[in-house]
Amino acid sequence: MESRRTFLKKSALIGVAATLPAIPSGCTISTIGANTSIEPRKISTAAVVWYSQTGNTQKCGKVLAKTFEKTGITVINGEVRDVDRIKISEVDLLVIGAPVFYYDIPDFVKDYIQILPDLKGTPVAAYVTFGGPEGNQHYAACSILEGLVQKQGVPVGLKAFMTISSYALNFKASDKEISPKPKAILPDQNTYKNVRAYAEFLNSEVEQGHTSVFKKTLTSREFSTYFGPEWWTKLLVGNHTIIEEKCVGCGTCVEKCPTESIDLDTFTVNTDSCVLCCGCINNCEYQAVNMEYSKEKIISFKDFLKKNNLKFELPVELRT
Repeated sequence: MESRRTFLKKSALIGVAATLPAIPSGCTISTIGANTSIEPRKISTAAVVWYSQTGNTQKCGKVLAKTFEKTGITVINGEVRDVDRIKISEVDLLVIGAPVFYYDIPDFVKDYIQILPDLKGTPVAAYVTFGGPEGNQHYAACSILEGLVQKQGVPVGLKAFMTISSYALNFKASDKEISPKPKAILPDQNTYKNVRAYAEFLNSEVEQGHTSVFKKTLTSREFSTYFGPEWWTKLLVGNHTIIEEKCVGCGTCVEKCPTESIDLDTFTVNTDSCVLCCGCINNCEYQAVNMEYSKEKIISFKDFLKKNNLKFELPVELRT
């Protein structure tokens, strides 16, 4: 028989899910366009910055940066938490990338955009990576542009690139190998080809002085974000902690945590501030992060790849 706590968890989730089919599909909630025009110009400097936990968004960002550099553009690129906000606000083109996170982008990426200096009409673009065909990736990418336009950026492009899902809550330690195995692990060479084409498109749009207008639409999936999906998911997550016996104190989990929720002095995780990005468990090389979902132990994205003998193809730009 279910415990009262388990019953309440399931009842709450069912209650929210029951409301979603009634939401109109494809409802436009905002139009994202330039508050000013841009003059045709040659790009001399660009910035490509991203938030990435398992490397998929990072790889796409680096290919974008390398493609720009091949045309003679000086590029600032890196993780949003590592680059100088002042410097990236002074370039000729700013591109920001993030993974789709609960049908949107992570709140801390939105917060990062909000503290950028006034962009003063700088052309801006967005890209997102996503781990499955379901959902509205356009909505998440629009969230990036929406924030940049509020900082007086001028939108010139938006793109979504599909990757293999790296959401650790999907990877149970008890699961057998996946079958059938996918023929290609995304991002693959075709993905990188599309990334290069996107860089060329953005360069052309700025050189011609073109701007873009995007409609941010809401479906039942995106509507669920108004109910705080991380909070509901947390109801099914337990025993999220650092395993002292396995931890070597490298600090990778602390570095990857965007909310400073990990304390290696006490080997604890502040589950109240944790947003379930899974950066800690996905990046620990020593399996020292414990997490359970629906009372089943989960494994990291890296361990999932190893367990199923899956390997990424690196783009030519990143091969050594």
